[in-house]
Amino acid sequence: MPFGSLSVLVVEDESFTRMVLAKMLAGLGVKAVHQAADGAAALAAVDAHEPDLILCDVEMQPMDGFGFVRALRASPDSRRRTLPVVFMSSRVDGDREAAALASGADAVLAKPATPASLRDVLGIRRPVVPFA
Repeated sequence: MPFGSLSVLVVEDESFTRMVLAKMLAGLGVKAVHQAADGAAALAAVDAHEPDLILCDVEMQPMDGFGFVRALRASPDSRRRTLPVVFMSSRVDGDREAAALASGADAVLAKPATPASLRDVLGIRRPVVPFA
């Protein structure tokens, strides 16, 4: 499997959608799928699980996807600042994409996600910065 070494964090407030995404990712061969229900829980999950990529819903409460990415990018930890984040949204247009990229996200995935669309975004990686 091409994604057998990948660890993904799914941040989604709807438990059914989280479960479906986790099953699709497992079907694609992703090694580890971690889950969080909102941005605050996702920040803790980043520390606990050190994922390689984050799939994050945009519209959540109390901390939405934009707040989550801003907090992640403002971290003093260089790994958090460069961790690939893909927003998931039922509304994907030029304005939403521009706002997502301006907030620090790497891409926007239209909901509902499919195995094919997930396969495409799993290839998004930032270069690893070696320790000085």
